[in-house]
Amino acid sequence: MPLFYEKLAPWEQRKEHYSMIQLGKDVKEQTEVLNQQTKAMIAAQLASAKAVIASQERIAEGIDAVAYGVERVEQGISELKSAFEWGISEVVWQIEQNRTVLKDILEILMAPLDTQARERRKRAEEAYANGWIEDAEEEFLASEQLNRFDFSIHMSLGMIYLFHIIDKRKALAYFEKAAKYARPKSSFHVSYALLYKALIHFDMGNAEEAERVSSEAVELSPDFAEALYQNAQYNAQLSNVKKSVVNLEKAIRSDRLYCLKADKDELFDPIRSEVDALFERLRNEEGKKAADSLAKLSERQKALVSVVDDLSKEKFIDASPFAESSYEAERKLKTANAKTSRNSYFDFMDVTEHMAPTIRTRQADLVSDLQKALEEIVHSAEKTVSEKIEEDQNPFFKILFVLAGIQIVMIIGSFFNAGISGILLHAIFSAIPIFSHIVGIKIIYTYLAGGKLSASDNNIARLLIVYFCVAVLFCIFNKISVKREVAQHKSLQQHAAIYLKRLNTF
Repeated sequence: MPLFYEKLAPWEQRKEHYSMIQLGKDVKEQTEVLNQQTKAMIAAQLASAKAVIASQERIAEGIDAVAYGVERVEQGISELKSAFEWGISEVVWQIEQNRTVLKDILEILMAPLDTQARERRKRAEEAYANGWIEDAEEEFLASEQLNRFDFSIHMSLGMIYLFHIIDKRKALAYFEKAAKYARPKSSFHVSYALLYKALIHFDMGNAEEAERVSSEAVELSPDFAEALYQNAQYNAQLSNVKKSVVNLEKAIRSDRLYCLKADKDELFDPIRSEVDALFERLRNEEGKKAADSLAKLSERQKALVSVVDDLSKEKFIDASPFAESSYEAERKLKTANAKTSRNSYFDFMDVTEHMAPTIRTRQADLVSDLQKALEEIVHSAEKTVSEKIEEDQNPFFKILFVLAGIQIVMIIGSFFNAGISGILLHAIFSAIPIFSHIVGIKIIYTYLAGGKLSASDNNIARLLIVYFCVAVLFCIFNKISVKREVAQHKSLQQHAAIYLKRLNTF
Protein backbone atom coordinates (compact mmCIF):
# COMPACT_ATOMS: atom_id res chain seq x y z
CA MET A 1 0.00 0.00 0.00
CA PRO A 2 1.48 3.42 -0.96
CA LEU A 3 2.44 5.93 1.73
CA PHE A 4 1.18 9.50 1.91
CA TYR A 5 3.64 11.70 3.78
CA GLU A 6 3.67 14.80 1.58
CA LYS A 7 0.38 14.58 -0.27
CA LEU A 8 -3.23 13.89 0.48
CA ALA A 9 -4.36 10.29 0.36
CA PRO A 10 -7.28 9.49 -1.97
CA TRP A 11 -9.61 9.19 1.03
CA GLU A 12 -8.55 12.68 2.21
CA GLN A 13 -9.42 14.39 -1.06
CA ARG A 14 -12.79 15.98 -1.60
CA LYS A 15 -15.10 13.73 -3.58
CA GLU A 16 -17.04 15.06 -6.55
CA HIS A 17 -20.38 15.05 -4.74
CA TYR A 18 -18.88 17.38 -2.09
CA SER A 19 -17.08 19.67 -4.56
CA MET A 20 -19.33 22.64 -3.68
CA ILE A 21 -18.53 22.41 0.04
CA GLN A 22 -16.07 25.15 1.00
CA LEU A 23 -14.84 26.88 4.13
CA GLY A 24 -16.84 30.01 4.86
CA LYS A 25 -18.21 32.36 7.49
CA ASP A 26 -21.88 31.51 7.17
CA VAL A 27 -22.22 28.21 9.01
CA LYS A 28 -25.96 28.04 8.37
CA GLU A 29 -25.37 28.29 4.63
CA GLN A 30 -22.64 25.64 4.83
CA THR A 31 -25.01 23.36 6.71
CA GLU A 32 -27.72 23.70 4.09
CA VAL A 33 -25.32 23.12 1.18
CA LEU A 34 -23.78 20.13 2.93
CA ASN A 35 -27.24 18.70 3.52
CA GLN A 36 -28.18 19.05 -0.15
CA GLN A 37 -24.89 17.55 -1.33
CA THR A 38 -25.26 14.70 1.14
CA LYS A 39 -28.69 13.85 -0.29
CA ALA A 40 -27.19 13.80 -3.78
CA MET A 41 -24.40 11.51 -2.55
CA ILE A 42 -26.86 9.09 -0.91
CA ALA A 43 -28.95 8.99 -4.09
CA ALA A 44 -25.84 8.16 -6.11
CA GLN A 45 -24.79 5.44 -3.65
CA LEU A 46 -28.29 3.97 -3.70
CA ALA A 47 -28.33 3.79 -7.49
CA SER A 48 -25.60 1.15 -7.44
CA ALA A 49 -26.47 -0.59 -4.16
CA LYS A 50 -26.66 -4.37 -3.99
CA ALA A 51 -30.16 -5.87 -4.04
CA VAL A 52 -29.59 -7.29 -0.57
CA ILE A 53 -29.25 -3.71 0.74
CA ALA A 54 -31.94 -1.84 -1.23
CA SER A 55 -34.48 -3.00 -3.79
CA GLN A 56 -34.90 -1.38 -7.20
CA GLU A 57 -38.33 -0.13 -6.14
CA ARG A 58 -36.81 1.56 -3.12
CA ILE A 59 -34.04 3.11 -5.19
CA ALA A 60 -36.70 4.54 -7.51
CA GLU A 61 -38.55 6.01 -4.50
CA GLY A 62 -35.40 7.77 -3.28
CA ILE A 63 -36.74 7.92 0.28
CA ASP A 64 -33.36 7.39 1.97
CA ALA A 65 -31.91 10.57 0.47
CA VAL A 66 -35.06 12.59 1.15
CA ALA A 67 -35.18 11.41 4.78
CA TYR A 68 -31.71 12.82 5.48
CA GLY A 69 -32.50 15.99 7.43
CA VAL A 70 -30.52 19.16 7.91
CA GLU A 71 -30.75 18.64 11.68
CA ARG A 72 -28.25 15.79 11.34
CA VAL A 73 -25.69 18.04 9.69
CA GLU A 74 -26.21 20.66 12.42
CA GLN A 75 -25.07 18.10 15.01
CA GLY A 76 -21.63 17.81 13.42
CA ILE A 77 -19.68 14.60 12.97
CA SER A 78 -21.58 12.71 15.68
CA GLU A 79 -24.82 12.74 13.66
CA LEU A 80 -23.43 13.25 10.17
CA LYS A 81 -22.32 9.62 10.53
CA SER A 82 -22.10 7.80 7.17
CA ALA A 83 -22.14 11.10 5.25
CA PHE A 84 -18.81 12.10 6.79
CA GLU A 85 -15.73 12.11 4.58
CA TRP A 86 -12.25 13.41 5.31
CA GLY A 87 -12.42 15.78 2.35
CA ILE A 88 -15.10 17.89 4.09
CA SER A 89 -13.79 17.48 7.63
CA GLU A 90 -12.68 21.13 7.90
CA VAL A 91 -16.23 22.31 7.17
CA VAL A 92 -17.59 19.73 9.59
CA TRP A 93 -15.18 21.09 12.21
CA GLN A 94 -16.53 24.63 11.62
CA ILE A 95 -20.06 23.30 12.14
CA GLU A 96 -18.92 21.38 15.23
CA GLN A 97 -17.55 24.58 16.79
CA ASN A 98 -21.00 26.16 16.51
CA ARG A 99 -22.69 23.39 18.47
CA THR A 100 -23.84 24.41 21.94
CA VAL A 101 -21.85 21.69 23.72
CA LEU A 102 -18.49 22.78 22.31
CA LYS A 103 -19.31 26.49 22.54
CA ASP A 104 -19.98 26.11 26.27
CA ILE A 105 -16.65 24.32 26.75
CA LEU A 106 -14.76 26.95 24.76
CA GLU A 107 -16.43 29.75 26.72
CA ILE A 108 -14.99 28.29 29.92
CA LEU A 109 -11.56 27.91 28.33
CA MET A 110 -11.58 31.52 27.12
CA ALA A 111 -12.97 33.02 30.34
CA PRO A 112 -9.53 33.91 31.82
CA LEU A 113 -8.26 35.45 28.58
CA ASP A 114 -7.77 39.16 28.13
CA THR A 115 -9.16 41.15 25.22
CA GLN A 116 -6.01 40.79 23.14
CA ALA A 117 -6.02 36.97 23.41
CA ARG A 118 -9.68 36.76 22.46
CA GLU A 119 -9.13 39.11 19.53
CA ARG A 120 -6.23 37.04 18.15
CA ARG A 121 -8.31 33.87 18.33
CA LYS A 122 -11.17 35.62 16.54
CA ARG A 123 -8.80 36.84 13.81
CA ALA A 124 -7.42 33.29 13.43
CA GLU A 125 -10.92 31.85 12.91
CA GLU A 126 -11.82 34.61 10.45
CA ALA A 127 -8.65 34.07 8.41
CA TYR A 128 -9.27 30.30 8.35
CA ALA A 129 -12.91 30.79 7.26
CA ASN A 130 -11.73 33.06 4.40
CA GLY A 131 -9.11 30.56 3.28
CA TRP A 132 -6.16 32.80 4.27
CA ILE A 133 -4.19 29.83 5.48
CA GLU A 134 -0.83 31.54 6.23
CA ASP A 135 -2.58 34.24 8.25
CA ALA A 136 -4.71 31.64 10.00
CA GLU A 137 -1.61 29.61 10.91
CA GLU A 138 0.14 32.69 12.29
CA GLU A 139 -2.85 33.79 14.37
CA PHE A 140 -3.58 30.30 15.70
CA LEU A 141 0.10 29.83 16.70
CA ALA A 142 -0.08 33.14 18.57
CA SER A 143 -3.34 32.05 20.20
CA GLU A 144 -1.71 28.77 21.22
CA GLN A 145 0.92 30.70 23.16
CA LEU A 146 -1.77 32.69 24.95
CA ASN A 147 -4.02 29.74 25.75
CA ARG A 148 -2.35 26.40 25.15
CA PHE A 149 -5.09 24.46 26.98
CA ASP A 150 -7.69 25.34 24.32
CA PHE A 151 -7.85 22.04 22.42
CA SER A 152 -9.89 23.62 19.61
CA ILE A 153 -6.85 25.73 18.62
CA HIS A 154 -4.77 22.55 18.29
CA MET A 155 -7.53 20.91 16.26
CA SER A 156 -7.59 23.83 13.82
CA LEU A 157 -3.79 23.90 13.50
CA GLY A 158 -3.78 20.13 12.94
CA MET A 159 -6.23 20.54 10.04
CA ILE A 160 -4.19 23.38 8.54
CA TYR A 161 -1.05 21.22 8.55
CA LEU A 162 -2.92 18.14 7.32
CA PHE A 163 -5.02 19.55 4.48
CA HIS A 164 -3.22 22.76 3.39
CA ILE A 165 0.46 22.86 4.32
CA ILE A 166 0.50 19.04 4.18
CA ASP A 167 3.03 18.53 6.94
CA LYS A 168 1.58 15.39 8.43
CA ARG A 169 4.12 15.04 11.22
CA LYS A 170 3.22 18.53 12.48
CA ALA A 171 -0.46 17.72 12.02
CA LEU A 172 0.00 14.55 14.08
CA ALA A 173 1.69 16.51 16.88
CA TYR A 174 -1.19 18.99 17.04
CA PHE A 175 -3.88 16.30 17.05
CA GLU A 176 -2.02 14.63 19.91
CA LYS A 177 -2.09 17.95 21.79
CA ALA A 178 -5.80 18.34 21.02
CA ALA A 179 -6.53 14.89 22.44
CA LYS A 180 -4.40 15.62 25.52
CA TYR A 181 -6.05 18.94 26.41
CA ALA A 182 -9.58 17.76 25.56
CA ARG A 183 -9.45 14.86 28.09
CA PRO A 184 -10.49 16.88 31.16
CA LYS A 185 -13.32 18.52 29.24
CA SER A 186 -14.88 16.13 26.73
CA SER A 187 -14.34 12.43 25.99
CA PHE A 188 -16.12 12.86 22.68
CA HIS A 189 -13.70 15.54 21.49
CA VAL A 190 -10.77 13.36 22.58
CA SER A 191 -12.21 10.67 20.28
CA TYR A 192 -12.65 13.32 17.58
CA ALA A 193 -8.94 14.22 17.73
CA LEU A 194 -7.87 10.57 17.93
CA LEU A 195 -9.58 9.78 14.62
CA TYR A 196 -7.31 12.34 12.91
CA LYS A 197 -4.31 10.88 14.68
CA ALA A 198 -5.29 7.37 13.49
CA LEU A 199 -5.77 8.68 9.95
CA ILE A 200 -2.27 10.12 9.79
CA HIS A 201 -0.75 6.89 11.14
CA PHE A 202 -2.60 5.02 8.41
CA ASP A 203 -1.30 7.49 5.78
CA MET A 204 2.20 6.72 7.01
CA GLY A 205 1.69 2.99 6.58
CA ASN A 206 1.18 2.15 10.25
CA ALA A 207 -2.20 0.40 10.14
CA GLU A 208 -1.57 -1.28 13.52
CA GLU A 209 -1.20 2.07 15.28
CA ALA A 210 -4.19 3.49 13.38
CA GLU A 211 -6.25 0.56 14.65
CA ARG A 212 -5.01 1.01 18.23
CA VAL A 213 -5.70 4.75 18.30
CA SER A 214 -9.15 4.38 16.72
CA SER A 215 -9.93 1.60 19.24
CA GLU A 216 -9.19 4.08 22.00
CA ALA A 217 -11.58 6.54 20.34
CA VAL A 218 -14.29 3.85 20.37
CA GLU A 219 -13.64 3.01 24.02
CA LEU A 220 -14.01 6.67 25.01
CA SER A 221 -17.15 7.17 22.88
CA PRO A 222 -18.83 3.78 22.28
CA ASP A 223 -21.76 5.38 20.40
CA PHE A 224 -19.56 7.39 18.04
CA ALA A 225 -20.57 5.70 14.77
CA GLU A 226 -17.79 7.17 12.61
CA ALA A 227 -15.16 5.96 15.11
CA LEU A 228 -16.64 2.45 14.88
CA TYR A 229 -16.62 2.59 11.09
CA GLN A 230 -13.03 3.80 10.81
CA ASN A 231 -11.81 1.21 13.28
CA ALA A 232 -13.60 -1.43 11.18
CA GLN A 233 -11.70 -0.10 8.10
CA TYR A 234 -8.32 -0.47 9.79
CA ASN A 235 -9.13 -3.93 11.08
CA ALA A 236 -10.19 -4.96 7.58
CA GLN A 237 -6.78 -3.82 6.30
CA LEU A 238 -5.14 -5.93 9.00
CA SER A 239 -7.47 -8.86 8.18
CA ASN A 240 -8.83 -8.81 11.72
CA VAL A 241 -12.13 -10.12 10.37
CA LYS A 242 -14.09 -10.57 13.60
CA LYS A 243 -13.36 -7.14 15.09
CA SER A 244 -13.87 -5.40 11.75
CA VAL A 245 -17.26 -7.04 11.15
CA VAL A 246 -18.41 -6.46 14.76
CA ASN A 247 -17.65 -2.72 14.64
CA LEU A 248 -18.99 -2.32 11.12
CA GLU A 249 -22.24 -3.95 12.27
CA LYS A 250 -22.46 -1.54 15.22
CA ALA A 251 -21.93 1.41 12.86
CA ILE A 252 -24.63 0.11 10.49
CA ARG A 253 -27.08 -0.37 13.35
CA SER A 254 -26.45 3.27 14.29
CA ASP A 255 -26.94 4.43 10.68
CA ARG A 256 -28.00 1.93 8.02
CA LEU A 257 -26.53 4.18 5.32
CA TYR A 258 -23.11 2.82 6.34
CA CYS A 259 -24.14 -0.21 4.26
CA LEU A 260 -23.98 1.95 1.14
CA LYS A 261 -20.63 3.39 2.19
CA ALA A 262 -19.03 0.05 3.10
CA ASP A 263 -20.36 -1.62 -0.05
CA LYS A 264 -18.12 0.59 -2.21
CA ASP A 265 -15.29 1.19 0.28
CA GLU A 266 -12.05 -0.33 -1.08
CA LEU A 267 -10.59 -0.51 2.41
CA PHE A 268 -12.97 -3.42 3.08
CA ASP A 269 -11.83 -5.36 0.00
CA PRO A 270 -9.52 -7.69 2.01
CA ILE A 271 -12.61 -9.04 3.81
CA ARG A 272 -15.24 -8.34 1.12
CA SER A 273 -16.86 -11.77 1.33
CA GLU A 274 -17.33 -11.37 5.10
CA VAL A 275 -18.80 -7.88 4.62
CA ASP A 276 -21.25 -9.24 2.03
CA ALA A 277 -22.12 -12.04 4.46
CA LEU A 278 -22.83 -9.39 7.10
CA PHE A 279 -25.26 -7.66 4.73
CA GLU A 280 -27.00 -10.99 4.10
CA ARG A 281 -27.26 -11.76 7.81
CA LEU A 282 -28.61 -8.31 8.66
CA ARG A 283 -31.15 -8.60 5.82
CA ASN A 284 -32.31 -12.05 6.98
CA GLU A 285 -32.55 -11.03 10.63
CA GLU A 286 -34.52 -7.90 9.79
CA GLY A 287 -36.69 -9.92 7.40
CA LYS A 288 -37.63 -12.36 10.15
CA LYS A 289 -38.42 -9.49 12.53
CA ALA A 290 -40.61 -7.87 9.88
CA ALA A 291 -42.43 -11.13 9.11
CA ASP A 292 -43.05 -11.90 12.79
CA SER A 293 -44.24 -8.38 13.48
CA LEU A 294 -46.62 -8.32 10.51
CA ALA A 295 -47.97 -11.78 11.35
CA LYS A 296 -48.98 -10.57 14.83
CA LEU A 297 -50.44 -7.35 13.41
CA SER A 298 -52.38 -9.31 10.79
CA GLU A 299 -53.86 -11.60 13.43
CA ARG A 300 -54.83 -8.63 15.52
CA GLN A 301 -56.31 -6.87 12.51
CA LYS A 302 -58.39 -9.93 11.65
CA ALA A 303 -59.89 -9.93 15.15
CA LEU A 304 -60.48 -6.15 14.99
CA VAL A 305 -62.23 -6.41 11.63
CA SER A 306 -64.50 -9.09 13.12
CA VAL A 307 -65.49 -6.78 16.00
CA VAL A 308 -66.08 -3.79 13.72
CA ASP A 309 -68.09 -5.88 11.23
CA ASP A 310 -70.30 -7.20 14.04
CA LEU A 311 -70.78 -3.70 15.43
CA SER A 312 -71.77 -2.45 11.98
CA LYS A 313 -74.83 -4.73 12.20
CA GLU A 314 -75.89 -3.31 15.55
CA LYS A 315 -78.42 -0.51 15.93
CA PHE A 316 -77.17 0.88 19.23
CA ILE A 317 -73.96 2.35 17.76
CA ASP A 318 -72.80 4.09 14.59
CA ALA A 319 -69.79 1.99 13.59
CA SER A 320 -68.96 3.80 10.31
CA PRO A 321 -66.06 5.90 11.73
CA PHE A 322 -64.54 2.76 13.24
CA ALA A 323 -64.96 0.86 9.98
CA GLU A 324 -63.05 3.64 8.20
CA SER A 325 -60.18 3.47 10.72
CA SER A 326 -60.11 -0.31 10.42
CA TYR A 327 -59.93 -0.04 6.63
CA GLU A 328 -57.00 2.41 6.87
CA ALA A 329 -55.07 0.04 9.15
CA GLU A 330 -55.85 -2.81 6.74
CA ARG A 331 -54.53 -0.77 3.81
CA LYS A 332 -51.30 0.08 5.63
CA LEU A 333 -50.86 -3.57 6.56
CA LYS A 334 -51.16 -4.60 2.90
CA THR A 335 -48.58 -1.95 1.93
CA ALA A 336 -46.17 -3.25 4.59
CA ASN A 337 -46.63 -6.83 3.46
CA ALA A 338 -45.98 -5.77 -0.12
CA LYS A 339 -42.75 -4.04 0.97
CA THR A 340 -41.45 -7.24 2.59
CA SER A 341 -41.69 -8.97 -0.79
CA ARG A 342 -38.87 -6.72 -2.00
CA ASN A 343 -36.52 -8.74 0.21
CA SER A 344 -33.97 -6.00 0.99
CA TYR A 345 -32.43 -4.86 4.28
CA PHE A 346 -33.59 -1.24 3.97
CA ASP A 347 -37.16 -2.26 3.07
CA PHE A 348 -37.33 -4.68 5.99
CA MET A 349 -36.03 -1.95 8.30
CA ASP A 350 -38.74 0.40 7.06
CA VAL A 351 -41.32 -2.19 8.04
CA THR A 352 -39.92 -2.89 11.52
CA GLU A 353 -38.93 0.68 12.44
CA HIS A 354 -41.70 2.75 10.87
CA MET A 355 -44.58 0.90 9.23
CA ALA A 356 -45.24 -1.75 11.86
CA PRO A 357 -45.20 0.75 14.78
CA THR A 358 -47.55 3.04 12.81
CA ILE A 359 -50.00 0.18 12.21
CA ARG A 360 -49.71 -0.92 15.84
CA THR A 361 -50.51 2.61 17.02
CA ARG A 362 -53.47 2.89 14.63
CA GLN A 363 -54.85 -0.41 15.87
CA ALA A 364 -54.37 0.64 19.50
CA ASP A 365 -56.15 3.94 18.80
CA LEU A 366 -59.04 2.09 17.17
CA VAL A 367 -59.37 -0.25 20.16
CA SER A 368 -59.23 2.73 22.53
CA ASP A 369 -61.90 4.65 20.56
CA LEU A 370 -64.16 1.62 20.45
CA GLN A 371 -63.77 1.06 24.18
CA LYS A 372 -64.61 4.68 24.94
CA ALA A 373 -67.73 4.59 22.74
CA LEU A 374 -68.94 1.30 24.26
CA GLU A 375 -68.16 2.44 27.80
CA GLU A 376 -70.26 5.56 27.22
CA ILE A 377 -73.14 3.38 26.01
CA VAL A 378 -72.81 1.11 29.05
CA HIS A 379 -72.64 4.08 31.41
CA SER A 380 -75.68 5.74 29.81
CA ALA A 381 -77.66 2.48 29.99
CA GLU A 382 -76.70 1.98 33.64
CA LYS A 383 -77.79 5.52 34.47
CA THR A 384 -81.15 5.11 32.69
CA VAL A 385 -81.83 1.76 34.39
CA SER A 386 -81.00 3.25 37.78
CA GLU A 387 -83.29 6.25 37.21
CA LYS A 388 -86.17 4.13 35.96
CA ILE A 389 -85.94 1.65 38.83
CA GLU A 390 -85.85 4.50 41.33
CA GLU A 391 -88.84 6.14 39.62
CA ASP A 392 -90.80 2.88 39.66
CA GLN A 393 -90.08 2.26 43.32
CA ASN A 394 -91.06 5.79 44.35
CA PRO A 395 -94.92 6.24 44.26
CA PHE A 396 -94.74 9.92 45.16
CA PHE A 397 -95.21 11.18 41.60
CA LYS A 398 -98.20 8.85 41.10
CA ILE A 399 -99.84 10.12 44.30
CA LEU A 400 -99.30 13.67 43.07
CA PHE A 401 -100.81 12.66 39.75
CA VAL A 402 -103.94 11.31 41.44
CA LEU A 403 -104.33 14.24 43.84
CA ALA A 404 -103.75 16.79 41.11
CA GLY A 405 -106.33 15.02 39.01
CA ILE A 406 -108.91 15.16 41.77
CA GLN A 407 -108.37 18.87 42.11
CA ILE A 408 -108.71 19.48 38.36
CA VAL A 409 -111.90 17.39 38.19
CA MET A 410 -113.35 19.29 41.14
CA ILE A 411 -112.65 22.64 39.46
CA ILE A 412 -114.13 21.50 36.16
CA GLY A 413 -117.09 19.86 37.89
CA SER A 414 -117.87 22.93 39.95
CA PHE A 415 -119.01 24.69 36.76
CA PHE A 416 -121.83 22.19 36.37
CA ASN A 417 -123.51 23.63 39.52
CA ALA A 418 -126.71 25.52 38.99
CA GLY A 419 -126.76 29.05 40.38
CA ILE A 420 -124.19 31.73 40.76
CA SER A 421 -123.53 31.23 44.45
CA GLY A 422 -123.04 27.46 44.02
CA ILE A 423 -120.54 27.98 41.23
CA LEU A 424 -118.54 30.51 43.21
CA LEU A 425 -118.58 28.40 46.37
CA HIS A 426 -117.45 25.24 44.61
CA ALA A 427 -114.87 27.11 42.59
CA ILE A 428 -113.38 28.68 45.71
CA PHE A 429 -113.33 25.42 47.71
CA SER A 430 -112.09 23.34 44.73
CA ALA A 431 -109.15 25.69 44.24
CA ILE A 432 -107.93 24.73 47.71
CA PRO A 433 -106.05 21.41 47.15
CA ILE A 434 -106.59 19.62 50.49
CA PHE A 435 -110.24 20.73 50.71
CA SER A 436 -110.97 19.64 47.14
CA HIS A 437 -109.42 16.21 47.83
CA ILE A 438 -111.58 15.73 50.95
CA VAL A 439 -114.71 16.95 49.15
CA GLY A 440 -113.97 14.70 46.19
CA ILE A 441 -113.52 11.57 48.29
CA LYS A 442 -116.73 12.42 50.24
CA ILE A 443 -118.70 12.85 47.00
CA ILE A 444 -117.46 9.50 45.64
CA TYR A 445 -118.27 7.73 48.91
CA THR A 446 -121.78 9.24 49.04
CA TYR A 447 -122.37 8.38 45.39
CA LEU A 448 -121.26 4.77 45.81
CA ALA A 449 -123.23 4.40 49.06
CA GLY A 450 -126.41 5.53 47.29
CA GLY A 451 -126.64 8.72 49.24
CA LYS A 452 -128.45 11.80 48.03
CA LEU A 453 -126.36 14.22 45.98
CA SER A 454 -127.17 17.28 43.94
CA ALA A 455 -127.16 16.94 40.19
CA SER A 456 -123.81 18.74 39.90
CA ASP A 457 -122.22 16.56 42.60
CA ASN A 458 -123.51 13.45 40.83
CA ASN A 459 -121.71 14.69 37.70
CA ILE A 460 -118.54 15.33 39.69
CA ALA A 461 -118.75 11.86 41.25
CA ARG A 462 -119.02 10.23 37.83
CA LEU A 463 -116.07 12.27 36.53
CA LEU A 464 -113.99 11.32 39.55
CA ILE A 465 -114.79 7.59 39.15
CA VAL A 466 -113.84 7.74 35.46
CA TYR A 467 -110.69 9.63 36.40
CA PHE A 468 -109.76 7.05 39.07
CA CYS A 469 -110.19 4.24 36.54
CA VAL A 470 -108.00 6.07 34.05
CA ALA A 471 -105.42 6.77 36.79
CA VAL A 472 -105.26 3.10 37.75
CA LEU A 473 -104.83 2.08 34.10
CA PHE A 474 -102.14 4.76 33.71
CA CYS A 475 -100.21 3.45 36.73
CA ILE A 476 -100.40 -0.12 35.42
CA PHE A 477 -99.30 0.94 31.94
CA ASN A 478 -96.48 3.08 33.38
CA LYS A 479 -95.17 0.17 35.45
CA ILE A 480 -95.20 -2.14 32.43
CA SER A 481 -93.50 0.52 30.31
CA VAL A 482 -90.77 1.13 32.92
CA LYS A 483 -90.08 -2.60 33.22
CA ARG A 484 -89.82 -2.94 29.44
CA GLU A 485 -87.47 0.07 29.19
CA VAL A 486 -85.31 -1.23 32.04
CA ALA A 487 -85.10 -4.62 30.33
CA GLN A 488 -84.11 -2.98 27.03
CA HIS A 489 -81.35 -0.89 28.62
CA LYS A 490 -80.08 -3.86 30.61
CA SER A 491 -79.93 -5.86 27.39
CA LEU A 492 -78.08 -2.98 25.69
CA GLN A 493 -75.69 -2.78 28.62
CA GLN A 494 -74.97 -6.51 28.50
CA HIS A 495 -74.59 -6.43 24.72
CA ALA A 496 -72.07 -3.58 24.81
CA ALA A 497 -70.23 -5.32 27.67
CA ILE A 498 -69.75 -8.39 25.44
CA TYR A 499 -67.95 -6.24 22.86
CA LEU A 500 -65.87 -4.62 25.59
CA LYS A 501 -64.83 -8.06 26.77
CA ARG A 502 -63.75 -8.94 23.22
CA LEU A 503 -61.73 -5.72 22.98
CA ASN A 504 -60.02 -6.38 26.30
CA THR A 505 -58.24 -9.34 24.70
CA PHE A 506 -56.27 -7.03 22.36
